[in-house]
Order: sequence, then structure tokens, then C-alpha cells
Amino acid sequence: MKTLFDFVSPRNKLLLALGLVLGLAALAPLGGVSAAVLARGLLGAVALVGLGWWLMRRGRADVRFSLTERMRVVSRTGLSQRCGLALVEVEGSRYLVAFGDSFAEIRRAHTPVRVKTRSRRRAVARSHEKETLS
Repeated sequence: MKTLFDFVSPRNKLLLALGLVLGLAALAPLGGVSAAVLARGLLGAVALVGLGWWLMRRGRADVRFSLTERMRVVSRTGLSQRCGLALVEVEGSRYLVAFGDSFAEIRRAHTPVRVKTRSRRRAVARSHEKETLS
């Protein structure tokens, strides 16, 4: 059975519990509660605040610095049961690695150069000119 508090985040639940504890501590003198009980309530509230702060800091995914990957496999394919080919990027340079049971060969991969044309019509017109000239 789902309750109203199932959809509330843990942080909001903690803040609600803290508010209830502080509210009870504020209403305690009206009921004739001694100063010792009031002090215990305040100490409990401070402990809850400290615990909540610690849990929030611990669960935060804030990374102070990030390490860049020096090497990563971009893609990999199998050529046979015992041989494969991988495209590996190492510090911005790409390499083709052919590997097997007893060998590995590394070649630098040349990246294709993309030429941007100003318009599609000019590119089509140029391709037609090349066809007619040959």
C-alpha cells in the first residue's frame, strides 16, 4: 500500500521530521515540561540536523575534480573466433588494433576530412561537371 510519504524525497522527509521535533520542543514549556526534557529535545534536534547534513554530503555526487580518460575503446568487432579489430582512442589519437591469441598489431587510424560546402546546389553542380568532363 502506498502512502502519501512514498513520493517525498528523503531530504524533505528529514526536514519534516526536524520541524516536528522543533515544534514539539517549542510546545513543551506549555505543558509544564521541565528544562531538562526541553534540553533533551533540543539536543535530539541538533543531532538530527547533524545526521541529515552528513547524509546529504555523503550522498552528493559532487566531484571536486574529474579525471579524463586517457584511453578508451571506441568500437570493437570480431573478425573470427580468435581474431578481432578494435578502434582505440588514446589522448585524442585513434589507433586500429588487430588482435588474436598470439599477436596484436597497432596502426594509426587516419580520420576522414569533411569539407563543408556552401550550398547543396553547388556541390551537386560540381559533381555533374566532373561527370561531363570525364
